Amino acid sequence: SYQRFVSCYRCFYNLQPQLTRSIYDQFISQLQTSIKEEIQEVKNEGNLEGLFSLLDKIVEEAKDREEPAWRPSGVPAQDVRSALVPFLLRHRSHLRRALHERQHRNSSLAQDVLAGRDSIAELQRLIQARQQAWQ
Repeated sequence: SYQRFVSCYRCFYNLQPQLTRSIYDQFISQLQTSIKEEIQEVKNEGNLEGLFSLLDKIVEEAKDREEPAWRPSGVPAQDVRSALVPFLLRHRSHLRRALHERQHRNSSLAQDVLAGRDSIAELQRLIQARQQAWQ
């Protein structure tokens, strides 16, 4: 790699070989430092160390399992369906329960309305009877 660097800066190398070597060494050390800093920044931003330790924990737990782990089938619709079907079934049962409760409440309210109408009709008959008796 130093030879490649020298071939790019041949004229400068011919004039001052030690300075070219010093520049190359400094360039390499700064490049390595910069790359290490970038990698550390990416690790810190993405919380990669925590995620890697979590991944190691998952791998350790998986060693004790005998059944194979879930893998995607390659058909996205099928993979999504396998995850969504249990949720949708739970949601459907919840909606059915809510519907049953609403229907029960509506029927009791309808009975209350009919009872109220009957009492209003009875009161109207009583009023008419008293009105006729008064006349």
